[in-house]
Amino acid sequence: MKTSKKYRLVVGQSLKAIRLPARGERQLKRARPAKLTVAASVVAKALRATAGAKEVIEKLPGLSNWAAWLPLATFSVCLKTGTAAYLDIWDSDHFDYFTDMQRCLTDCRAWFSADGFTYWDSPQTKTGRINCYFNAPSMGDYVCNAQLHSYSGPAQVECLIDSFSYGPLPFDGPINQPHPASLGAGYHSFRIRQISGSFFFISLTVWKV
Repeated sequence: MKTSKKYRLVVGQSLKAIRLPARGERQLKRARPAKLTVAASVVAKALRATAGAKEVIEKLPGLSNWAAWLPLATFSVCLKTGTAAYLDIWDSDHFDYFTDMQRCLTDCRAWFSADGFTYWDSPQTKTGRINCYFNAPSMGDYVCNAQLHSYSGPAQVECLIDSFSYGPLPFDGPINQPHPASLGAGYHSFRIRQISGSFFFISLTVWKV
């Protein structure tokens, strides 16, 4: 086994033991896992409730007929379907007994912390990112639904399709937020970037409309 030639061995010293916090001190308010939203009718309702929906539906009339939407791709921590290619999750947070890796897989979600937790050595960076790569089979209109859930207060993210930004998305609690897009045939990346607040990533679903 090789060792680094640029590293010099020293003796660490910490003669005073630290306190092992009781497990109860790590208990946080439980956030009930959400069910994945894969029903086009639910997404269509959320789309119509969003400011600017009327103008967008006039430009993309297929958005008004959710029964004709074709499911294309689903992304979650525990599931990928359809033309979903890659799911990249950056700077997600593992807090033992709350959002440890096994629990995230069981609950099918990923957690991004924000402020607090400095006692546990959290850097409070707010740099969480999710990249969902999928294939659009043909040029046309699509809708990408981001399902998120803020934790312990409001949160804000930025959503993008490739390099096009939809701007800041504020939310408090669970949210289904559709993002309409006109796409060329081929691969595209829907991206979610943490701006502020703590949240769970539940899923991203894509339909051709």
